Amino acid sequence: MSDPYATPQGTSRCAERFGGRTATGHYRTWRDLRISSIGIGTYLGSPDDETDERYEAAIVEAVRSGANHIDTAINYRCMRSERAVGRALARLIEEEVATRDEIFLATKGGYLPFEREPPSDTDAYIKRRFLDPGLVKKSELAGDGTHSLGRRFLRDQVERSRANLGVDCIDLYYLHNPEVQAAALAKVDFLARIRSAFDVMEEFVEAGAIRSYGVSSWDAFRVPPSARQHVALEDLLEQAERVAGNSHHFAAVQLPFNPAMMEGFALNGQPRQGGLVSAFEAISSEGLLCATSSPLLQGRLLKAFPAFLTAGMKGFDTHAARALQFARSVPGIHTVLVGMSDPFHVAENLAVTREKPLDEEELMALFG
Repeated sequence: MSDPYATPQGTSRCAERFGGRTATGHYRTWRDLRISSIGIGTYLGSPDDETDERYEAAIVEAVRSGANHIDTAINYRCMRSERAVGRALARLIEEEVATRDEIFLATKGGYLPFEREPPSDTDAYIKRRFLDPGLVKKSELAGDGTHSLGRRFLRDQVERSRANLGVDCIDLYYLHNPEVQAAALAKVDFLARIRSAFDVMEEFVEAGAIRSYGVSSWDAFRVPPSARQHVALEDLLEQAERVAGNSHHFAAVQLPFNPAMMEGFALNGQPRQGGLVSAFEAISSEGLLCATSSPLLQGRLLKAFPAFLTAGMKGFDTHAARALQFARSVPGIHTVLVGMSDPFHVAENLAVTREKPLDEEELMALFG
């Protein structure tokens, strides 16, 4: 029986199994784990049974095709995405396609999730489900009143995610879009809230419910330091160290990256050693996992793809393939997460892994 989380032995076994079917550079080593350069995301889609079934089939096909990183969140599609991942993972194990220790599983908490479908009265639902039982305090809510990093809320969410996913241990648990809180609070209050959340995460690591934690963002690492939504990685690391010293388990950052949103690579907005560096450089210099999302800009890039990439990547037949190859070739990125709710798209997207990522010279040549 395999370990209930991703291990160096398990992920290496997975990488070796696909060694003849994927090119060098598909599996990247992070803290002795071998993680696929393309992972499957589960954000988009309607909260209905048909989409559930498609996601389940797509996840199974993705793992069969060499993707061992699965990313989801409790609020995606009203908890349906997590449950589809759970069913797919159970199938993969039962059918002996993969073992649990080969799969790197990530989920997120922060947004108040709905149950299977959006409620007719959101305020009444939040009151009944979260406020009245005391899982969330009004003072902890930010944004439009649907985001919290409160201690009781996070404890509830981690346990619900484990149940939805059908696992004992989650490899990576992200705090979801912490910039929602940063924009609503004074910096000192935001950092206190982050520190409290990290303390809860460390409790779960000690209990064996999660292996590590991080932050998954949309704006936090793509805006300049003057922006309200800006979050400095050095501040996050300082809070983790205040909670657990150098043995803390803050380990990962996720942010969007695609040809239309290149700030993670191009914007020097992260303080480091008295200067400013890019988000990717800051993440890499700390040895953290860097995962990127939205490589196709939720499908919009397929209709308006940059001409310089089309001209410079002639070996790829589709804009989707070009976008994925571009993102997985950028230094500092470990894995590119792409939403795939159709087995056909899985085959199309993972065909990219048969090619080596672009080297630095080839990547720079794209920009002329």
